Amino acid sequence: MTGTMELRRRMETGGIALGCNVRFSRSPEVGALLAASGMQWIMLDFEHSPASPHLASDIALGALRAGVVPLARPSSHDPREIAGLLTNGALGLIVPHVDTPAQAVAVAAAARFAPRGVLSVPGSLPHFGYALSLAEACARFNEEVMVLAMIESAEALANAPAIAAVPGIDGLFIGASDLLWETGHPGDYGGPVLRDAMHRVARAARDAGKFSGMGGPREEVVWQEAIAAGIRFVMTENDLALLMRGARDRAAFFERCTLAASPR
Repeated sequence: MTGTMELRRRMETGGIALGCNVRFSRSPEVGALLAASGMQWIMLDFEHSPASPHLASDIALGALRAGVVPLARPSSHDPREIAGLLTNGALGLIVPHVDTPAQAVAVAAAARFAPRGVLSVPGSLPHFGYALSLAEACARFNEEVMVLAMIESAEALANAPAIAAVPGIDGLFIGASDLLWETGHPGDYGGPVLRDAMHRVARAARDAGKFSGMGGPREEVVWQEAIAAGIRFVMTENDLALLMRGARDRAAFFERCTLAASPR
């Protein structure tokens, strides 16, 4: 089983951590499939996905056993929702709409057991197998859990250095789509607003000794600039987009085959 420490090492040594937003997959095998495709993490999306907590737990535990780190995006900052996700398989959070340092403090505390936070202790913790005692598993969880604050508004962008400085916030993550819509530039992934945000967020994270990530763009040139700026935690796409891209490539290939075989 892998953990977040391996992701941290990849980024600290200049590599990137590749992940996928799991919104539509329904099989616990999706983690193993993505591992075989070169991904290191997945995000279980409770902000936008129709998946049930039961299904998400199965997917998270399957991902852990396959060597992929399961993170979750809660729909809110509610500690009860966060507790349900983290104690049933997720090994970290990508928390939406963290606009202020005070919100960052609250979500960081909600993701850790005492004395480092307020996460309620469950009867068991499945992340690391079942050979550890509950006390040992909770202590290891506090070391492994990864919390990213999503930067999705002008307010959050202005507060990025202060949010990055919060103990227990491990990284900043640009939600490019919401940021662009919120600032009045919907869909302009190649424009100056997102370009400026990439550099500001990467710098704020780096100055605090943290890492930075992003999701939303599909344009390769945008990603090339993001990685050059220091973005290391990369949400490649969501599972539906990857499936449709592969399906379109296959359909186009067979269309070309048909045209080539047609009588002249």
